Amino acid sequence: MIYTRLTNGFGNNLFQCIASKLLATFLEQENTYVPPTSNYYGIEELGKIGFHIGDSKIPNCSPVNDANFTHYFNKQYTKTDLVVSGYFENYKFYKNNIDLIKSWLTKVEDKNKEDLVVHFRAGDRLFYANEFDSKPQAENYINAIEQFDFKKLHVVTDMPQWKKITVEELENMKFHVDVPADKRVDPKRSVEYFNSIVDAFSMYDLQIDKTRSVAEDFNFIRSFDNILFQHGTLGWWAAVLSDAKKVGVYGPWRPWKGASNKNLSDINLEGWFKWE
Repeated sequence: MIYTRLTNGFGNNLFQCIASKLLATFLEQENTYVPPTSNYYGIEELGKIGFHIGDSKIPNCSPVNDANFTHYFNKQYTKTDLVVSGYFENYKFYKNNIDLIKSWLTKVEDKNKEDLVVHFRAGDRLFYANEFDSKPQAENYINAIEQFDFKKLHVVTDMPQWKKITVEELENMKFHVDVPADKRVDPKRSVEYFNSIVDAFSMYDLQIDKTRSVAEDFNFIRSFDNILFQHGTLGWWAAVLSDAKKVGVYGPWRPWKGASNKNLSDINLEGWFKWE
């Protein structure tokens, strides 16, 4: 059996589920996903796209992590219990298996070939001081958007509302991660940044729909022929597992991480381009 230890976060879970299922498929083993808590929101959301979460206990068995993942693609481990635990954010693990991975997911029937969808990850990311000065500005988004031919602009975001906000309104918003005070940027700067994006996007025929769950957001993004996103893992997987003709991925990915930055923007699939 391959046991997969899930962490918090839908995008993280996609990497964990897909990495472990690739390994289980190669080793012809059963695979089970173990949530961080019994009431974890991702249990239902991952089930909506085809990953059904169990309630197994993880026994003592050989650990598979980011560093040794490829080592275990060896038939000598076919009858070995393994526990997959890590983040596995390396496009090289997946690039040659995209069609197989697509086959595991629920189908997206209704395709949008005329419009552009932007995945704008904000939420707790508006608060972190260490990454704030690396954020793409409104003009960067506009330059990237202008590389697409589209009618309407759809925005998928974790913000509870899409309008200019005040500092008080931002501080009253709750997100899935609570950023400690000593790691936060001045909230005035967060508000100015978000409001500048709202202003910039207002020049387009804009469509905002906040009635979807996170899994439905994922499938919604997958349904577009034109996709633009910064560095969110949900957006990355939605784009990779779509049939989009054109995808813009933020080229520096997460530049504040320095030497530990991931390579996800380098996947270079057909129709993809980097923006910054």
